[in-house]
Amino acid sequence: MRAKSLEDLEPQFRAIADRASTLVAGLADVAALTRRPKPDSWSVAECLAHLNISADFYFPLWHRELAQARRDGRAADPPYRLDFWGWALVWTLEPPPKFRLRAPSKSQPVEIGSPESVLPGFLDRHRRIIETLHSARGLAVDKIKLVSPFDSRVSYSIWSSFCLTASHERRHLLQAERVARVQAQGAARDVS
Repeated sequence: MRAKSLEDLEPQFRAIADRASTLVAGLADVAALTRRPKPDSWSVAECLAHLNISADFYFPLWHRELAQARRDGRAADPPYRLDFWGWALVWTLEPPPKFRLRAPSKSQPVEIGSPESVLPGFLDRHRRIIETLHSARGLAVDKIKLVSPFDSRVSYSIWSSFCLTASHERRHLLQAERVARVQAQGAARDVS
């Protein structure tokens, strides 16, 4: 999954969106979106809502830093490289999970709204992520730093933020797929 260019990342985000669409289409009903496998676990809708919340923190940072880089003429061509924090976070977040992490409180899916709106919101964010990738073409995205919206002690490049977003999304999609699988197995046992 290691991308070296924005063109490498775009199909990864398209594949993530397709996986989410397939997952939701395969659920028995809307109630299955919000059903938790255990009280302390997230539902499919909560996994997607968490990813929506997480992406929303990045959009203003990406747009601000990319606009400034364009004004400053900070151009560069790929291949791009992850910085230390990018490498560490991608390694940590890329599935299969190496260990369990607690999501920062500000990205917890406390209120998901209408379950039917979670997937369209997710797909809209992917459209916007891909637009952001397009707007970053030609810029030195692996040299432009931003402060993590989740931990102000951590800074990494925009390139790293794109890559870790993809890894983070794959991680929680795997989690949501496991939730759906548990639900399907439970329904099959109920029918037998």
